[in-house]
Amino acid sequence: MLPATRVEQLAQSIDLVVGAVHNAPVDQYHSPTPCSVWTVKDLVNHIAMMLLMTRDAGTRTASDPRLLTANPVPLLAGRPESEWALLVAGRADPAARAWSEPAAWEGEAALGGPHMPAITLGGILIAEFTVHAWDTAVATGQRRTIPASLAEATFATYSREAPRMRSLGLLGDEVPQDADASVLDRAVALSGRNPRWAPAAH
Repeated sequence: MLPATRVEQLAQSIDLVVGAVHNAPVDQYHSPTPCSVWTVKDLVNHIAMMLLMTRDAGTRTASDPRLLTANPVPLLAGRPESEWALLVAGRADPAARAWSEPAAWEGEAALGGPHMPAITLGGILIAEFTVHAWDTAVATGQRRTIPASLAEATFATYSREAPRMRSLGLLGDEVPQDADASVLDRAVALSGRNPRWAPAAH
């Protein structure tokens, strides 16, 4: 895949997740999500962390180490939850812009862990932002609109990377799916989530 296509998909996945956060009612921040250990609030905090670290990975800048341990992250600490979506949105453009040049996809980069080929990390970021957009939408009753190109990119990435990510504790076990499941459902299942998860059942 050409870097230009990946640049576009990363920007699109960031827009998607930021939009889902924007539309998540604050009164649902303590609701469960398809990630069993996270509430919506935890998920929004994680998305904020990812946006900041995505920016730093793209520019090859060392991230604030507190991003991996603080809850909430410094960006959100001390701010009312009603402001969180706006604060998250403000970090979208810097994150996307950091990966807007082909050079960002060359060499190696890291996101709070071991270095890997930047093109591999970029693909993981596309997949993670896409799935977190799905997580947020499903948890808060939003319409789930994931473009086919992002679903396909996410499925392709997890098909390659999920075993290694599971070995690092970053993903849960794959959820078995029917042979005729959609590409998005298969991608979500590879990430360790149940595509049929619904808040009413939890």
